[in-house]
Formats: sequence, structure tokens, C-alpha cells
Amino acid sequence: MPEGYCTLEDLRSALQKSELPGDLSQDTRLAIDAIEAQTEPLEKELMRHWYAPAGADILTEADQIAIPTAPKTRDDEYSIPTSGVLVADDAGIEPQTAQGDYAAISLDRRDADTVAALHVRQEDGTYEDWAASADYTEGSWPPSGEDYYLRTNNHGWSRLYVDVTNLLKENEDDEYVLDSWANAVYMEFSYGHEGIPQNVRRAVALRAAAMFVDEAAVQIPDNARVSSVETLASKFESRAEDLLEVYR
Repeated sequence: MPEGYCTLEDLRSALQKSELPGDLSQDTRLAIDAIEAQTEPLEKELMRHWYAPAGADILTEADQIAIPTAPKTRDDEYSIPTSGVLVADDAGIEPQTAQGDYAAISLDRRDADTVAALHVRQEDGTYEDWAASADYTEGSWPPSGEDYYLRTNNHGWSRLYVDVTNLLKENEDDEYVLDSWANAVYMEFSYGHEGIPQNVRRAVALRAAAMFVDEAAVQIPDNARVSSVETLASKFESRAEDLLEVYR
């Protein structure tokens, strides 16, 4: 079943509020496709995912749209930020640290939740999974000596803090085992915000409505407040942008 952040009823309501027919029965497939087409791009655009908890009203309201009910997962590679310009051969450039000895890596998705694997490159070029090793521990904010921890701020932006003292050569305080910090970390993590805000539902419905009125060749009644499909689609998209501004 196609996945989306809103229901067919949300799309129907968006159409009716613009004095358009809300009957989707003749073009149900187009309506479903429009919702699905606007959902994944929104996640990529805002770098975040929403899901409905068990018992949420939207789950009972949706019939032909699959509403997400769980966090998503990613498997990404990251470079440890350095104090100089990152180049292919960055020997001698030290990691840029924050919060003491921790280097802060900005993640490609907001609302990071759980670190499933944290593969860190070793001196011999192999990778060690800190999350699976008893030699490393995960902490939480504020740092208190653990080897790594996640931090997500109130706007959902997520960072992984890695204690780079683990990458110092033995018996030396100022020389690191790695000659390059590029793609030094491969991380598997889950991410997502529990609860789909009303603004998100309405914005996806409005974006879907803009696509739907164009592809379905909706007839605009004489008493409608707009004069063309193009103008109506533009108004839908503008309203959606206003609703999403708070999440940027």
C-alpha cells in the first residue's frame, strides 16, 4: 500500500476548502499517487521523518494510504570534521573537537534516535564497530567520559559526538593513528519524530492537491476564487510552504 503523511480525507478537505469538488472516486488512483509522490520528497527536503504511534487517529482515518508507524533507519558514511580544509590526503590535519575531546558529526537526518552500529576506521584500514564492542560505551548529554553519544536539539537537528582520544597512538598525546579523516565513520541509526503534526498533514495534502488538480484536469466551478488550474496549484503550494516553514 502506498505510504503517505496524510489521508485521502485530508486531500478531499484541501480541495473543498478551495471550492472544488471533493469527490475523489473517479480519480482515486491519481489522488493516492499524488499523496505518495509528495511524502518521500518532503522527508528528503526537511531531512526528517514522522510516524504515528499506536492508537493515533490518523491510523483509523486512513484507508488506502499506509501511514508510517515506526522510525526509519539509515546507513551513512561520515568524515570526522577537521580544523583544516578536508582534502583527499589530509595527513597532519587534526580533528576539530567540541565539548572537550569530542568531534561533532552532523547527521544527514534529524530526530536521530538510536545508534545500531558505529564503524570507526582503525590504523590498519579496517573498521571496528564501537556499538558492538565492550571496549566502548555510549553516553548521553552532557558527556561524562563515554566514547560517543547522540544529541538532538529542540529543532530535531542531530549530531554524533565521538571521543577522538580513542584514535590517538599509544603512549602519545598528540599524534593520531589515522592519516585521513575522510569517511572515517560508517554509522547505522534510526530516526523519526513520533506523531505526525497537523501542519505536516495539511502541507502534504496541499502539495498533493496541486499535483492532483493538474493531472486530473479538475473542472473549476464558476464561483471558485481562482481563474485557472495553474493559479490554483500555485496557491496550494504557497499555503503548503507557509505550513512547513516552522520545520525548516
